[in-house]
Amino acid sequence: MKKILFCMVTVFSIFIIYLATMDRKVYYLALGNSSKRYNNNYGYSYFVSQYINKKDVLEDYVYDYSDFDKKIPDLIKDIQNNAKSRKYTLKNCLVKADLVTLRISHDDVLERIMFESSEDVYDYIDGLCKDFEKLIKLIREYCKEDVLFLGYLISDDYTSEGKDIIEYLNKRYKSICDDYNVTFVDIRSSDEKDIFKQVIKIVDKKMFEG
Repeated sequence: MKKILFCMVTVFSIFIIYLATMDRKVYYLALGNSSKRYNNNYGYSYFVSQYINKKDVLEDYVYDYSDFDKKIPDLIKDIQNNAKSRKYTLKNCLVKADLVTLRISHDDVLERIMFESSEDVYDYIDGLCKDFEKLIKLIREYCKEDVLFLGYLISDDYTSEGKDIIEYLNKRYKSICDDYNVTFVDIRSSDEKDIFKQVIKIVDKKMFEG
């Protein structure tokens, strides 16, 4: 009887350890223009995945839905159509994800700053924000875990008017992020490794320090 009880306790302990180990694994999904940038140099999300992997807790790193020129409507369409790349469907990735990072190109806004009136640019941004909220709402429909959105760097190269416009865009996006419990990352450098350091501070606090 004691041997049976001992075996049962041992099996139960192993099962508990297995569950605890499985729960620590991180399924990481990078969306938008996140994985590779500029002549195939690695972007911040690659370094994030390597950091998690070094902790021996990376279950998977999915970057199938991150391209340099991804726009908000592209991602909305990808989710609605449940796009598939390699062995992954996007909705399944969102459901499984423990961590999602999102970065969207704002080249279209920068181009408009150069060639259009400020009033037209602000009107365009107001339209973008409606699409952005739709995207965030869709992501949150499937993903209940940590989602980080990377804001836009206000470069010293911008005119004062350009800086004001990008600041306005960031504020609007941050407000939407707050409404859906998405972490807005205030980007302060254009260097991918610097961006990685900013992101990983948040990831550490949310996923590893608690």
